[in-house]
Amino acid sequence: MKQRPAVVLGMGPTSLCLVRALGRKGVLVYGVGLNPYEVSLSSKYCRALGAIDPRYNPEGLLALLIRFGKKFGSSAKPVLYPTGDECVVFMSAYAKALSMHFVFSNVNEQLIEILLNKAKFYEICQQYDFATPPTYLPQNRDDLIAISETISFPCIIKPKYYHDWAMKHGLKKVVFCQDRNDYAKGVINLQENADQVIVQEVIEGPESDIYVVAGYFDKKSNPHGLFSGRKIRQYPVGFGTTTKMETVDMPDLIKQSVRFLKKIKYDGLVDIEFKYDRKTETFYVIEINPRLGRWYGIVEAAGHGSMYYSYLDLTGQTIPGDQKRSTPVVWSFVVRDVLAIAGSRNRHFRDVIQSYRGPRTWCIWSNDDIKPVFAYFLEMIFKAVWFLDRRRQPSGGQDA
Repeated sequence: MKQRPAVVLGMGPTSLCLVRALGRKGVLVYGVGLNPYEVSLSSKYCRALGAIDPRYNPEGLLALLIRFGKKFGSSAKPVLYPTGDECVVFMSAYAKALSMHFVFSNVNEQLIEILLNKAKFYEICQQYDFATPPTYLPQNRDDLIAISETISFPCIIKPKYYHDWAMKHGLKKVVFCQDRNDYAKGVINLQENADQVIVQEVIEGPESDIYVVAGYFDKKSNPHGLFSGRKIRQYPVGFGTTTKMETVDMPDLIKQSVRFLKKIKYDGLVDIEFKYDRKTETFYVIEINPRLGRWYGIVEAAGHGSMYYSYLDLTGQTIPGDQKRSTPVVWSFVVRDVLAIAGSRNRHFRDVIQSYRGPRTWCIWSNDDIKPVFAYFLEMIFKAVWFLDRRRQPSGGQDA
């Protein structure tokens, strides 16, 4: 049987593990970057189709994909993968047109809205008894101000839609409020858009109290290649993205995750994050991403072929049996991990060295695909110039 190609939207570090996982299985992988410097476009397992950011030119991206998809006909549709929230939103909005030329996992608008909208995600978790940190949903400026009288500090103010927030505020994901004074300062900047944010109590504790669950769910919401792990560090410190992770078997968290995802009829690759509260001895779900996470390379290194399983399922092939226990391994995004170590107040040289011992896998580096290492630094230069240029542009106001 001839392998159908795969098309990956968004070619930053997150997509590199997917490109390699499919490419090593003989799948021809094409990539569309958000910009022409994205690191995964340089992988030897990828053929570049171009660079179009769906946040700024969705019609252009749709036209590019349709032209490409028409080459294969209805019986050999390529598999389409999103690797960022902006790509998930794009696929959800244009699902009907895209389905004429591609196969992909569920991007039902209602389901995507539940998972990407932090307020609706909180509500659905309450409905299905999935523990979340205490959360407040202000509707207006007065609500936002009044919350400070009842909430426990520290807390965070974060946007309902992070992918929109990131376009205006860069990588900063939340406004952290240690006390009422911090909260009052945060409200000043956000009060005009109070209905676009949520306020959530912080589950205190180190990054090592953050756990993840990953895997692939087929069209019947049956799980395949389930993995669980624990963060070691993240950047920015406190509220950032993972820079180092290790395999940890957490069967109860996996069961909770499967139960919830079955209830909402989820299918596709998934990234679930929990925070353990040592005071209450409870795991609270922080977020569920309807896509693979940046650290997904550890899933494959731990012995689970979740990414390839998704390809097999979407192309009508049989998913093989998967090992139940994960192989111990540590994943690292070295450049950002250095920043995480530098920014940590409690860093100890011995602990840093210890965290790099044992079997390892890397976000960027691979012995059989080294070009992305050099491309990554070019991408960072491009992003820095882009962000500075955006900051210099005049703005009509500040949104949350």
